[in-house]
Amino acid sequence: MYRHRVARFRSLHPGPKGPTRWQRAQQRSGIFLLILAGLVTAGLLLAAPLIFLANQINDAQIAFTNAHWADFDAVEGHWKSLPILTSLRTGTEPEVRRFLADQPLVVAILDRFNRRTLWVRAGNHLVRADPNSALNQLYLDWTSHAEAAQRFEWNPPKDQDPDYGKIATIVLLSDRWIVVKRWRPGAQEVERELAISLGPKPTLRLGLVRESDMNRANLVPQDWAREPALQADPYRSKNDPLNVQIKTNAFGEGWEMTGIASVAHEEAFERSLRKQLSLAYFMSLLVGLAIGFGLWLRHRARRQAVLDADRMATLTHSLKTPLALLKFRCDSLRLGRLSPERADEELLRIGEEVDRLTVIIENGLRVIRGGAATGPLASATPDWIHDVVDDLRPGFEAEDRPLDLDLCDVPGRAPLTSLRAALLTLLENALAHGRGPVTVATRRFRKRLVLEVRDDGDGLAPHQVKALGRPFQRLREAGKEGFLREGQGLGLSLLAQMAEREGWGLAFASAPGEGFLATLEIPAG
Repeated sequence: MYRHRVARFRSLHPGPKGPTRWQRAQQRSGIFLLILAGLVTAGLLLAAPLIFLANQINDAQIAFTNAHWADFDAVEGHWKSLPILTSLRTGTEPEVRRFLADQPLVVAILDRFNRRTLWVRAGNHLVRADPNSALNQLYLDWTSHAEAAQRFEWNPPKDQDPDYGKIATIVLLSDRWIVVKRWRPGAQEVERELAISLGPKPTLRLGLVRESDMNRANLVPQDWAREPALQADPYRSKNDPLNVQIKTNAFGEGWEMTGIASVAHEEAFERSLRKQLSLAYFMSLLVGLAIGFGLWLRHRARRQAVLDADRMATLTHSLKTPLALLKFRCDSLRLGRLSPERADEELLRIGEEVDRLTVIIENGLRVIRGGAATGPLASATPDWIHDVVDDLRPGFEAEDRPLDLDLCDVPGRAPLTSLRAALLTLLENALAHGRGPVTVATRRFRKRLVLEVRDDGDGLAPHQVKALGRPFQRLREAGKEGFLREGQGLGLSLLAQMAEREGWGLAFASAPGEGFLATLEIPAG
């Protein structure tokens, strides 16, 4: 004999009431991790535009350097250049004047072949140096040290230059001439030097800055470096968005060449940066909103799943009363309590009730699947309301409770299937939880038909009335409900959802010792 085991027997032990310590710890840790992830994500979204901005500035500086590398080479090359000077007798020769015009930074020239005569600059010409001048003696010392070093380019060290760190100096040697050049930041001869090196329409502003100055925090802009000057002071070289520092030994120890863009180019670059930063923040905001929207959709999907489960539970709960009535009628037919004429009538009513239950089930499934729940509008006449109430009359008679009607002549307009389910829910609630007689009344208020179901029970406290309509809110003690049933708190929850979906008004009123009143408002016909 073939035997297929589907499930294995095992003993089940009742678990602890409520969550365990481990489960509570997991819940707290999950909340903590969710908050931490949210903070990290928010921090990344805020930091991303700033990182993007820093990368854009770095890329722009690299592009700026590549575009102006030839300008830096031109300035440095002109600084180290030594044009040919064929003769020097009086210092006022046209050739000398042309030489000095092309070399604005030349301050002294030593003629090695003519008794080692030192000539110093005097405007656009040269004069013989005064042997009693300390500055001229300094120039002679530099030329001597340059010759002793046997180097074409020589920079005075710190112990031999009283202006060390303030003025850059270079000594250039040739076969006959030794030339001394000095770069004083901010001087007009430097402006002329840059104009010669950079051409007629320069787009680069260049400066000679000490490395130690670039690390100072108390730098201020210098007037001599204000555009249209071609020079750049340490403050602008450090704080300009497009700034480039190039280390070089052509100007001596501790100097570096810096370059910044023109004011027009700088303003255009800053406008572009602001646009890109705004776009980056906008994209970061979109990402944040997308993440938030995704979390909201997930939360909504979870709530929808809970709502669908609640609707399924309310659907099954709403079938309990009609099924109980069907069972009551079937028992009456089975036990032969009714006459043949009454039995035929009950059979017809059973068939109608089965048809109504089928419609209720189909509408409930349509709601759970997301389909439209509102059916076609029809007239809810007083006779129709009377017939609906009569369906529950046997239940009231079984508990010996009066069921009275006080209906006006005004009909209402609503989907009759939904309105029938709503009215049966209110009557079932009065039958299950109320006491004494129950009254169903209708009245017209403006353009609405008001249906009221009142019972004379013990009533509810204000906080209990406020909780009505929420799923699984049981406000009576077990075993004290009417019609021999224990309520689940789902009937009024289904009614609240139905009223919200159909656009009806729904209100509950009660007080201790004053019974319970349910009011349903629908459009008047």
